Amino acid sequence: MKKRSGKLLRIVTWCMGIAVVLCALYIMANGLGLVDSLDFGAGAYYYADIPAFERFVNDQAYRSPVPTWVCIILFLAWGWLMYRLWAWLETRNQHHDHPAHGKE
Repeated sequence: MKKRSGKLLRIVTWCMGIAVVLCALYIMANGLGLVDSLDFGAGAYYYADIPAFERFVNDQAYRSPVPTWVCIILFLAWGWLMYRLWAWLETRNQHHDHPAHGKE
């Protein structure tokens, strides 16, 4: 039964993956989600939903007691820490699922 459910899960995963790729290609081919007045070039899909993006990174628009560069360093440090946590959890999960440790 376990082998059968694993095969079914694999088939469902492949079908979902193919469907996602086909939907993404359709969206890109038809330019869905883009606003004609906002042309960001290659980054259009990333920044099209943020009109006047430059005002959010302008030091005059937002005042903080913490310098902008400190916020950027904290953001990058947080991302690195979360990446390391994820990598650690993945290796721990692989270690516990290994057949040599009594799990089958």
